Amino acid sequence: MKLSIKTVGRITGFAAMLLAALPTAAQEQLTYQEQLARAGDAFQAEDWIALNDHLDAAQEIRTYSLYVWRNRIIARMLAGRDSEALALAETAARRGLVLDLSGHPAFEQLAALPEFAPIAERMEKNAAPIGDARFDFENANAGLLPEALAYDRKNNGYIGSVRTGSVLKLENKNKLSLFTTATGGVFDIEVRGRTLWAAVNNQLAYENADPEAPFASVMAFNTNTGGINREIRVSEDCALLGDLEVAKDGTVYASDSLTPRLFRMAPKGQTLDIYAEDARFANLQGIALDEKNSRIFVADYLTGLFVIDTNTGAVTAIENTADAHLGGIDGLYLYDDSLIGIQNGTTPQRIIRIGLNDDATEVTTFITMQQALEEWNEPTHGAVVGDEFRYIATSNWPSYDQEWNVREDAELQPVRIMSLPLK
Repeated sequence: MKLSIKTVGRITGFAAMLLAALPTAAQEQLTYQEQLARAGDAFQAEDWIALNDHLDAAQEIRTYSLYVWRNRIIARMLAGRDSEALALAETAARRGLVLDLSGHPAFEQLAALPEFAPIAERMEKNAAPIGDARFDFENANAGLLPEALAYDRKNNGYIGSVRTGSVLKLENKNKLSLFTTATGGVFDIEVRGRTLWAAVNNQLAYENADPEAPFASVMAFNTNTGGINREIRVSEDCALLGDLEVAKDGTVYASDSLTPRLFRMAPKGQTLDIYAEDARFANLQGIALDEKNSRIFVADYLTGLFVIDTNTGAVTAIENTADAHLGGIDGLYLYDDSLIGIQNGTTPQRIIRIGLNDDATEVTTFITMQQALEEWNEPTHGAVVGDEFRYIATSNWPSYDQEWNVREDAELQPVRIMSLPLK
Protein backbone atom coordinates (compact mmCIF):
# COMPACT_ATOMS: atom_id res chain seq x y z
CA MET A 1 0.00 0.00 0.00
CA LYS A 2 1.19 3.48 -0.75
CA LEU A 3 1.27 6.39 1.64
CA SER A 4 2.83 9.79 1.32
CA ILE A 5 5.83 8.61 3.33
CA LYS A 6 6.89 6.50 0.35
CA THR A 7 6.84 9.56 -1.88
CA VAL A 8 8.75 11.64 0.65
CA GLY A 9 11.34 8.89 0.84
CA ARG A 10 12.17 9.47 -2.82
CA ILE A 11 12.65 13.25 -2.53
CA THR A 12 16.29 14.27 -2.49
CA GLY A 13 17.97 17.16 -0.71
CA PHE A 14 17.42 18.88 2.57
CA ALA A 15 14.56 21.05 1.29
CA ALA A 16 12.44 17.91 1.49
CA MET A 17 13.40 17.54 5.11
CA LEU A 18 11.98 20.95 5.88
CA LEU A 19 8.78 20.17 4.00
CA ALA A 20 8.45 16.91 5.91
CA ALA A 21 9.05 18.54 9.27
CA LEU A 22 5.57 18.99 10.68
CA PRO A 23 5.05 20.97 13.90
CA THR A 24 4.64 18.80 16.97
CA ALA A 25 4.01 19.42 20.63
CA ALA A 26 7.04 20.02 22.81
CA GLN A 27 8.37 16.79 24.25
CA GLU A 28 11.24 15.95 26.53
CA GLN A 29 12.82 13.99 23.67
CA LEU A 30 12.73 15.35 20.13
CA THR A 31 10.45 13.58 17.68
CA TYR A 32 11.51 12.40 14.26
CA GLN A 33 9.97 15.47 12.62
CA GLU A 34 11.69 17.78 15.08
CA GLN A 35 15.04 16.11 14.46
CA LEU A 36 14.62 16.66 10.72
CA ALA A 37 13.65 20.29 11.30
CA ARG A 38 16.76 20.82 13.42
CA ALA A 39 18.83 19.08 10.74
CA GLY A 40 17.42 21.46 8.13
CA ASP A 41 18.33 24.46 10.29
CA ALA A 42 21.84 23.08 10.80
CA PHE A 43 22.27 22.58 7.06
CA GLN A 44 21.30 26.18 6.34
CA ALA A 45 23.74 27.36 9.03
CA GLU A 46 26.46 25.00 7.71
CA ASP A 47 26.76 23.52 11.20
CA TRP A 48 27.93 20.09 10.08
CA ILE A 49 28.36 18.72 13.59
CA ALA A 50 24.76 19.48 14.50
CA LEU A 51 23.58 18.26 11.09
CA ASN A 52 25.16 14.86 11.67
CA ASP A 53 23.89 14.64 15.23
CA HIS A 54 20.26 15.36 14.31
CA LEU A 55 20.27 13.04 11.31
CA ASP A 56 21.77 10.26 13.43
CA ALA A 57 19.06 10.81 16.02
CA ALA A 58 16.38 10.69 13.30
CA GLN A 59 17.85 7.41 12.05
CA GLU A 60 17.63 5.93 15.54
CA ILE A 61 13.91 6.68 15.53
CA ARG A 62 13.31 5.39 11.98
CA THR A 63 16.00 2.80 11.60
CA TYR A 64 15.25 1.80 8.02
CA SER A 65 14.52 5.18 6.46
CA LEU A 66 16.74 5.18 3.37
CA TYR A 67 15.90 8.84 2.91
CA VAL A 68 17.67 9.63 6.19
CA TRP A 69 20.45 7.12 5.42
CA ARG A 70 21.21 8.85 2.14
CA ASN A 71 21.31 12.29 3.73
CA ARG A 72 23.58 11.01 6.48
CA ILE A 73 26.10 10.15 3.76
CA ILE A 74 25.93 13.75 2.53
CA ALA A 75 26.32 15.04 6.08
CA ARG A 76 29.38 12.89 6.69
CA MET A 77 31.04 14.16 3.54
CA LEU A 78 30.25 17.78 4.41
CA ALA A 79 31.87 17.25 7.80
CA GLY A 80 34.99 15.70 6.24
CA ARG A 81 34.20 12.30 7.73
CA ASP A 82 34.87 10.43 4.50
CA SER A 83 35.51 7.03 6.06
CA GLU A 84 32.15 7.12 7.83
CA ALA A 85 30.37 8.09 4.61
CA LEU A 86 32.03 5.15 2.89
CA ALA A 87 30.96 2.84 5.73
CA LEU A 88 27.33 3.93 5.41
CA ALA A 89 27.36 3.34 1.64
CA GLU A 90 29.11 -0.01 2.11
CA THR A 91 26.50 -1.18 4.63
CA ALA A 92 23.70 -0.42 2.18
CA ALA A 93 25.55 -2.28 -0.56
CA ARG A 94 26.22 -5.25 1.73
CA ARG A 95 22.51 -5.45 2.49
CA GLY A 96 21.77 -5.80 -1.22
CA LEU A 97 20.55 -2.25 -1.78
CA VAL A 98 21.16 0.40 -4.40
CA LEU A 99 21.20 4.02 -3.25
CA ASP A 100 20.70 6.98 -5.57
CA LEU A 101 23.96 8.77 -4.85
CA SER A 102 23.41 11.75 -7.12
CA GLY A 103 22.06 15.28 -6.90
CA HIS A 104 24.55 16.77 -4.46
CA PRO A 105 28.25 17.72 -4.82
CA ALA A 106 29.06 15.63 -1.75
CA PHE A 107 28.16 12.50 -3.72
CA GLU A 108 30.58 13.51 -6.46
CA GLN A 109 33.31 13.80 -3.84
CA LEU A 110 32.34 10.38 -2.50
CA ALA A 111 32.48 8.81 -5.96
CA ALA A 112 35.98 10.25 -6.47
CA LEU A 113 37.36 8.36 -3.48
CA PRO A 114 39.32 5.22 -4.54
CA GLU A 115 37.64 3.21 -1.78
CA PHE A 116 34.21 3.85 -3.31
CA ALA A 117 34.88 1.85 -6.49
CA PRO A 118 34.13 -1.61 -4.98
CA ILE A 119 31.00 -0.22 -3.32
CA ALA A 120 29.74 1.14 -6.63
CA GLU A 121 30.50 -2.18 -8.28
CA ARG A 122 28.58 -4.05 -5.63
CA MET A 123 25.56 -1.77 -5.96
CA GLU A 124 25.60 -2.31 -9.71
CA LYS A 125 25.44 -6.06 -9.11
CA ASN A 126 22.68 -5.55 -6.55
CA ALA A 127 20.47 -4.06 -9.28
CA ALA A 128 20.48 -7.25 -11.35
CA PRO A 129 17.34 -9.42 -11.49
CA ILE A 130 17.18 -12.56 -9.35
CA GLY A 131 14.84 -15.48 -10.02
CA ASP A 132 12.67 -16.51 -12.92
CA ALA A 133 9.34 -15.00 -13.90
CA ARG A 134 6.63 -17.60 -13.42
CA PHE A 135 3.18 -16.52 -14.58
CA ASP A 136 0.01 -17.81 -12.97
CA PHE A 137 -2.44 -15.44 -14.61
CA GLU A 138 -2.59 -12.32 -16.77
CA ASN A 139 -5.50 -10.11 -17.74
CA ALA A 140 -5.49 -7.09 -20.01
CA ASN A 141 -7.39 -4.88 -17.54
CA ALA A 142 -4.79 -2.28 -16.54
CA GLY A 143 -7.02 0.16 -14.68
CA LEU A 144 -7.67 -1.72 -11.46
CA LEU A 145 -4.64 -0.81 -9.38
CA PRO A 146 -4.78 -4.30 -7.85
CA GLU A 147 -3.50 -4.51 -4.29
CA ALA A 148 -5.11 -7.51 -2.61
CA LEU A 149 -4.98 -11.24 -3.31
CA ALA A 150 -6.48 -14.23 -1.52
CA TYR A 151 -7.51 -17.82 -2.24
CA ASP A 152 -10.29 -20.01 -0.92
CA ARG A 153 -10.15 -23.74 -0.18
CA LYS A 154 -11.18 -24.55 -3.76
CA ASN A 155 -8.17 -22.60 -5.07
CA ASN A 156 -10.32 -19.81 -6.44
CA GLY A 157 -8.48 -16.52 -6.36
CA TYR A 158 -9.85 -13.11 -5.38
CA ILE A 159 -8.24 -9.86 -6.54
CA GLY A 160 -9.04 -6.57 -4.81
CA SER A 161 -8.87 -3.23 -6.66
CA VAL A 162 -7.86 0.01 -4.95
CA ARG A 163 -8.93 2.06 -7.95
CA THR A 164 -12.46 0.76 -8.48
CA GLY A 165 -13.32 -0.94 -5.18
CA SER A 166 -14.15 -4.14 -7.04
CA VAL A 167 -13.26 -7.67 -6.00
CA LEU A 168 -12.77 -10.02 -8.92
CA LYS A 169 -13.01 -13.79 -8.70
CA LEU A 170 -10.47 -15.93 -10.55
CA GLU A 171 -11.55 -19.51 -11.29
CA ASN A 172 -9.26 -22.22 -12.70
CA LYS A 173 -6.52 -19.61 -13.15
CA ASN A 174 -8.19 -18.31 -16.30
CA LYS A 175 -11.78 -17.15 -15.73
CA LEU A 176 -12.02 -13.68 -14.21
CA SER A 177 -15.37 -12.18 -13.24
CA LEU A 178 -16.75 -9.51 -10.92
CA PHE A 179 -17.46 -10.96 -7.48
CA THR A 180 -18.57 -7.87 -5.56
CA THR A 181 -17.92 -4.16 -5.09
CA ALA A 182 -16.86 -2.47 -1.86
CA THR A 183 -17.62 1.05 -0.64
CA GLY A 184 -14.00 2.11 -1.15
CA GLY A 185 -10.69 0.91 -2.48
CA VAL A 186 -9.83 -2.68 -1.51
CA PHE A 187 -6.39 -2.81 0.12
CA ASP A 188 -6.39 -6.37 1.45
CA ILE A 189 -8.64 -9.42 1.49
CA GLU A 190 -8.83 -12.66 3.43
CA VAL A 191 -11.13 -15.65 2.90
CA ARG A 192 -12.34 -17.62 5.92
CA GLY A 193 -15.00 -20.26 5.29
CA ARG A 194 -18.00 -18.59 3.69
CA THR A 195 -16.80 -15.07 4.37
CA LEU A 196 -14.50 -12.82 2.39
CA TRP A 197 -13.09 -10.05 4.56
CA ALA A 198 -11.74 -6.84 3.06
CA ALA A 199 -9.79 -3.82 4.32
CA VAL A 200 -11.46 -0.87 2.59
CA ASN A 201 -10.61 2.84 2.35
CA ASN A 202 -12.30 5.58 0.34
CA GLN A 203 -8.95 7.35 0.14
CA LEU A 204 -5.79 7.74 -1.95
CA ALA A 205 -6.22 6.35 -5.46
CA TYR A 206 -9.83 5.18 -5.06
CA GLU A 207 -11.67 6.77 -7.98
CA ASN A 208 -14.63 7.91 -5.84
CA ALA A 209 -12.60 9.07 -2.86
CA ASP A 210 -14.12 11.87 -0.82
CA PRO A 211 -11.34 13.94 0.79
CA GLU A 212 -13.93 15.74 2.91
CA ALA A 213 -15.23 12.50 4.46
CA PRO A 214 -12.48 9.87 4.45
CA PHE A 215 -13.18 6.56 6.13
CA ALA A 216 -11.60 3.16 6.71
CA SER A 217 -13.56 -0.01 7.28
CA VAL A 218 -13.55 -3.78 7.40
CA MET A 219 -16.20 -5.36 5.19
CA ALA A 220 -17.50 -8.93 5.24
CA PHE A 221 -18.97 -10.51 2.08
CA ASN A 222 -20.77 -13.80 1.55
CA THR A 223 -18.54 -15.96 -0.67
CA ASN A 224 -21.54 -17.62 -2.32
CA THR A 225 -23.45 -14.48 -3.31
CA GLY A 226 -20.99 -11.59 -2.97
CA GLY A 227 -23.54 -9.84 -0.80
CA ILE A 228 -22.42 -7.59 2.05
CA ASN A 229 -22.83 -9.25 5.45
CA ARG A 230 -21.66 -6.20 7.37
CA GLU A 231 -19.35 -3.21 7.33
CA ILE A 232 -17.49 -2.01 10.42
CA ARG A 233 -15.93 1.44 10.15
CA VAL A 234 -13.13 2.86 12.24
CA SER A 235 -14.72 5.48 14.47
CA GLU A 236 -12.11 8.12 13.54
CA ASP A 237 -11.24 9.66 10.17
CA CYS A 238 -7.47 9.45 10.73
CA ALA A 239 -7.11 5.79 9.77
CA LEU A 240 -6.12 3.89 6.66
CA LEU A 241 -6.31 0.10 6.86
CA GLY A 242 -3.57 -1.58 4.88
CA ASP A 243 -3.65 -5.24 5.85
CA LEU A 244 -5.83 -7.67 7.76
CA GLU A 245 -5.73 -11.19 9.17
CA VAL A 246 -8.63 -13.32 10.35
CA ALA A 247 -8.21 -16.05 12.98
CA LYS A 248 -10.05 -19.35 12.88
CA ASP A 249 -12.49 -18.16 15.54
CA GLY A 250 -13.34 -15.06 13.50
CA THR A 251 -11.18 -12.54 15.35
CA VAL A 252 -10.09 -9.83 12.90
CA TYR A 253 -6.80 -7.93 13.07
CA ALA A 254 -6.12 -4.90 10.87
CA SER A 255 -3.11 -2.61 10.56
CA ASP A 256 -3.51 1.15 10.34
CA SER A 257 -0.81 2.87 8.31
CA LEU A 258 -1.94 6.45 8.79
CA THR A 259 -2.08 6.50 12.59
CA PRO A 260 0.18 3.52 13.16
CA ARG A 261 -1.57 0.96 15.36
CA LEU A 262 -3.20 -2.43 15.22
CA PHE A 263 -6.96 -2.89 15.49
CA ARG A 264 -8.76 -6.00 16.64
CA MET A 265 -12.40 -7.00 16.34
CA ALA A 266 -13.78 -9.84 18.45
CA PRO A 267 -15.65 -12.71 16.75
CA LYS A 268 -19.06 -11.36 15.70
CA GLY A 269 -17.97 -8.00 17.10
CA GLN A 270 -19.34 -4.68 15.90
CA THR A 271 -16.38 -2.40 16.60
CA LEU A 272 -12.74 -2.17 15.60
CA ASP A 273 -10.88 -1.59 18.84
CA ILE A 274 -7.32 -0.35 19.21
CA TYR A 275 -5.33 -3.39 20.23
CA ALA A 276 -1.67 -2.43 20.02
CA GLU A 277 0.06 0.94 19.90
CA ASP A 278 3.75 1.61 20.27
CA ALA A 279 5.93 4.70 20.04
CA ARG A 280 8.22 2.81 17.66
CA PHE A 281 5.48 2.39 15.06
CA ALA A 282 5.76 4.78 12.12
CA ASN A 283 4.09 3.28 9.03
CA LEU A 284 2.54 -0.14 9.63
CA GLN A 285 2.00 -2.34 6.60
CA GLY A 286 1.77 -6.15 6.38
CA ILE A 287 0.72 -8.42 9.24
CA ALA A 288 1.04 -12.20 9.54
CA LEU A 289 -0.90 -14.18 12.13
CA ASP A 290 0.76 -17.15 13.86
CA GLU A 291 -2.14 -18.71 15.76
CA LYS A 292 -0.15 -21.76 16.83
CA ASN A 293 2.17 -19.59 18.90
CA SER A 294 -0.35 -16.87 19.87
CA ARG A 295 1.43 -14.05 18.08
CA ILE A 296 1.14 -11.76 15.13
CA PHE A 297 4.01 -10.32 13.11
CA VAL A 298 3.89 -6.72 11.95
CA ALA A 299 6.03 -5.00 9.31
CA ASP A 300 6.70 -1.30 9.67
CA TYR A 301 7.93 0.39 6.51
CA LEU A 302 10.43 2.54 8.41
CA THR A 303 11.17 0.80 11.71
CA GLY A 304 11.30 -2.89 10.81
CA LEU A 305 9.63 -5.99 12.20
CA PHE A 306 7.68 -6.47 15.41
CA VAL A 307 5.96 -9.42 17.06
CA ILE A 308 2.85 -8.93 19.19
CA ASP A 309 1.59 -11.41 21.79
CA THR A 310 -2.08 -11.95 20.93
CA ASN A 311 -2.87 -12.85 24.54
CA THR A 312 -1.47 -9.68 26.09
CA GLY A 313 -0.92 -7.21 23.24
CA ALA A 314 2.74 -6.82 24.25
CA VAL A 315 4.92 -5.50 21.41
CA THR A 316 8.49 -6.70 20.89
CA ALA A 317 10.88 -5.40 18.26
CA ILE A 318 12.56 -8.21 16.33
CA GLU A 319 16.33 -7.86 16.48
CA ASN A 320 18.24 -7.62 13.21
CA THR A 321 20.85 -10.30 13.97
CA ALA A 322 21.24 -11.05 10.25
CA ASP A 323 22.35 -7.46 9.49
CA ALA A 324 19.67 -7.12 6.80
CA HIS A 325 17.53 -4.24 5.61
CA LEU A 326 14.17 -4.92 7.26
CA GLY A 327 12.33 -1.81 6.09
CA GLY A 328 10.16 -1.24 3.05
CA ILE A 329 8.14 -4.45 3.53
CA ASP A 330 4.57 -4.24 2.26
CA GLY A 331 2.94 -7.70 2.21
CA LEU A 332 4.00 -10.10 5.00
CA TYR A 333 3.18 -13.82 5.25
CA LEU A 334 3.93 -16.76 7.52
CA TYR A 335 5.31 -19.96 6.04
CA ASP A 336 6.94 -22.88 7.85
CA ASP A 337 8.09 -20.76 10.84
CA SER A 338 9.60 -18.12 8.56
CA LEU A 339 8.28 -14.91 7.06
CA ILE A 340 7.80 -14.10 3.38
CA GLY A 341 7.93 -10.40 2.62
CA ILE A 342 7.27 -8.27 -0.45
CA GLN A 343 9.82 -5.50 -0.09
CA ASN A 344 8.72 -2.74 -2.45
CA GLY A 345 10.16 0.18 -0.50
CA THR A 346 13.73 -0.52 -1.57
CA THR A 347 15.85 -0.43 -4.67
CA PRO A 348 15.84 -3.11 -5.93
CA GLN A 349 12.39 -4.33 -5.01
CA ARG A 350 12.51 -7.89 -3.69
CA ILE A 351 10.62 -10.88 -2.41
CA ILE A 352 12.43 -12.11 0.65
CA ARG A 353 12.36 -14.99 3.11
CA ILE A 354 13.17 -14.15 6.72
CA GLY A 355 14.30 -16.81 9.16
CA LEU A 356 13.63 -16.36 12.88
CA ASN A 357 14.93 -17.87 16.08
CA ASP A 358 12.65 -20.11 18.18
CA ASP A 359 10.95 -17.34 20.12
CA ALA A 360 10.74 -15.04 17.07
CA THR A 361 12.75 -12.26 18.67
CA GLU A 362 15.66 -12.26 16.19
CA VAL A 363 16.07 -12.37 12.41
CA THR A 364 18.64 -15.11 11.83
CA THR A 365 18.59 -15.46 8.04
CA PHE A 366 17.59 -13.24 5.15
CA ILE A 367 17.26 -14.66 1.64
CA THR A 368 16.31 -12.82 -1.54
CA MET A 369 14.17 -15.18 -3.59
CA GLN A 370 13.25 -12.82 -6.42
CA GLN A 371 14.12 -9.23 -7.23
CA ALA A 372 13.92 -6.58 -9.93
CA LEU A 373 12.11 -8.75 -12.46
CA GLU A 374 11.33 -7.03 -15.74
CA GLU A 375 7.71 -8.22 -15.55
CA TRP A 376 7.04 -6.32 -12.32
CA ASN A 377 5.44 -2.93 -11.79
CA GLU A 378 5.69 -2.81 -8.00
CA PRO A 379 4.56 -6.08 -6.41
CA THR A 380 2.42 -5.54 -3.32
CA HIS A 381 0.42 -8.34 -1.71
CA GLY A 382 0.19 -12.09 -2.18
CA ALA A 383 -0.85 -15.34 -0.56
CA VAL A 384 0.77 -18.59 0.49
CA VAL A 385 -1.01 -21.47 -1.26
CA GLY A 386 0.41 -24.79 -0.11
CA ASP A 387 4.13 -24.64 -0.81
CA GLU A 388 3.81 -21.82 -3.30
CA PHE A 389 3.73 -18.05 -2.95
CA ARG A 390 1.46 -16.23 -5.39
CA TYR A 391 1.51 -12.46 -5.63
CA ILE A 392 0.35 -9.42 -7.55
CA ALA A 393 3.32 -8.42 -9.69
CA THR A 394 1.80 -5.34 -11.38
CA SER A 395 0.04 -3.10 -8.90
CA ASN A 396 0.95 -0.09 -11.12
CA TRP A 397 1.36 2.25 -8.12
CA PRO A 398 4.43 3.97 -9.66
CA SER A 399 2.34 4.89 -12.70
CA TYR A 400 0.20 7.32 -10.68
CA ASP A 401 1.14 10.85 -9.63
CA GLN A 402 0.44 12.48 -6.27
CA GLU A 403 -3.05 13.50 -7.41
CA TRP A 404 -3.69 9.84 -8.33
CA ASN A 405 -3.83 10.47 -12.05
CA VAL A 406 -1.89 8.27 -14.45
CA ARG A 407 1.42 9.92 -15.31
CA GLU A 408 1.73 11.11 -18.89
CA ASP A 409 4.77 8.94 -19.58
CA ALA A 410 3.48 5.90 -17.68
CA GLU A 411 2.46 2.63 -19.25
CA LEU A 412 -0.01 0.68 -17.13
CA GLN A 413 0.68 -3.02 -17.05
CA PRO A 414 -2.02 -5.71 -17.24
CA VAL A 415 -3.07 -7.53 -14.09
CA ARG A 416 -0.35 -10.09 -13.57
CA ILE A 417 -0.19 -12.76 -10.87
CA MET A 418 3.14 -14.51 -10.52
CA SER A 419 4.38 -17.23 -8.20
CA LEU A 420 7.45 -18.83 -6.77
CA PRO A 421 7.97 -22.20 -5.07
CA LEU A 422 8.76 -22.15 -1.34
CA LYS A 423 10.12 -25.68 -1.08
